[in-house]
Amino acid sequence: MFASRRLFLSTLAAATLTPSLPTVTLARNGGSKWMACRKTGNTFRATLFNSNGAILMDVPLPARGHGIATSSVHGQLVIFARRPGNFAIIVDLASHSIAQEITASAGRHFYGHGCFSQDGKFLYTTENDLESGAGVIGVRDVENDYALITSHASGGIGPHELALMPDGETLAIANGGILTNPELERAKLNLDTMAPSLVLMNRLNGHIASMHKLAPELHQLSVRHMSVAPTGAIALALQYEGPKSRHMSLLATFDDEELTLIDAPETLTRAMRNYAGSIAHDPSGQIIGMTSPRGNLVSFWDASSHTLLGQQTMRDVCGIAPGNLPGEFILAGGSETMNATPLSLGQSGTFADTQWDNHMVSVA
Repeated sequence: MFASRRLFLSTLAAATLTPSLPTVTLARNGGSKWMACRKTGNTFRATLFNSNGAILMDVPLPARGHGIATSSVHGQLVIFARRPGNFAIIVDLASHSIAQEITASAGRHFYGHGCFSQDGKFLYTTENDLESGAGVIGVRDVENDYALITSHASGGIGPHELALMPDGETLAIANGGILTNPELERAKLNLDTMAPSLVLMNRLNGHIASMHKLAPELHQLSVRHMSVAPTGAIALALQYEGPKSRHMSLLATFDDEELTLIDAPETLTRAMRNYAGSIAHDPSGQIIGMTSPRGNLVSFWDASSHTLLGQQTMRDVCGIAPGNLPGEFILAGGSETMNATPLSLGQSGTFADTQWDNHMVSVA
C-alpha cells in the first residue's frame, strides 16, 4: 500500500522505558541517513535522505520497489522489486550510482526482501518457485557479480522478510504461508490451508534448525515482517487473512523457544484493520514500533513485558526505522503533521508529489 502524497519524518523517543507514551524529540545526528522506495510523478525511485529531509541520492527503478538490504562491508545496498517482481538493483553508496541489476532465475520471482552475511560475501533472497509453489532462499555470491550459487528450501510457502541473527550464522525467515502466482497478479490462492511459520536456518548449509507456528486456529495470521533486536529476540508483524468481521492482534514475538501472539486491546485491533505494514526495534532494542497504514497509526510496545506503551495517529504510516537514540524511530507517513504526544511535537520534512512504499532502512 502506498502512503499518501507527502512524507513527514518524525522521531519518537523514550529516554527510559516506562509504561507511558513515548515522548518526542528531534533527530540529533545530522549525519544519519535513511532510505525508502517511492513513486514520484510517473517514476519509481529509491531515495536516500537525512534527518533534515534533504535528498542525498535518488535511484531510478524500473518498477515499484519494496525492501532494501544494506552492507557496510562493500558500501553497497540492494533494492528489491515489490512481490512478485524480478529485479534487484545494487547501488554503490560511495559514488551514489547503480553498480548492477540482477534478475530472478527462470521460473522464480523475488518476494521483496533480502539480507547480507556479516562479512558481506553473500546475499540471501526470499523467492518463489513457480512450478512447485514452494518458498526458496537464494544464495548469491557478492564478489562474483551476485551470481546465484545455491538455493535452500525455506520450509514453507511465501517467504517474505528474512534477517540475519546476531550469531552471524542463522537466518530468520518469515514464511507468510500465502500461495500466489504472477499470472494471477497478487491473488491469494490458499487462504483456507495456509500455514505460516517462522523458520531458523543455518545460512551455510540450509539446514532448518527449528520451525515455529502459532496455534492451528490462527493459521490465517500471515507471518510477514520482522525485526531482530541485538539480543536476538524477534518481533513479527502479521496480516490476518480470515473473515473481515474478526479483529486480530497483529504482533508476535519469539524468544528462542516459542512464537507467541501478544494480546492487544480491542480498540487497537479494530483500528489496525487486520494489517500491520512494518516493524522495527529502537536502537536500544527495548521498544518495538509497529505500523498500520490501513489504520493510520503506529503502536509502541515494551519489548520485554510486551506492554502496549501507546499509539500515535499518522496518515498512511508504514515505513519505520530506528533513529539515533534509545527510543527513537523515523516514520514515513501521510500529509498531516503528527500529534505525537501531549508533551511535544516531532520534526517534519516534506517531499513533494511523493507516494512512499512500505519499508524504510537506516543506512550507515
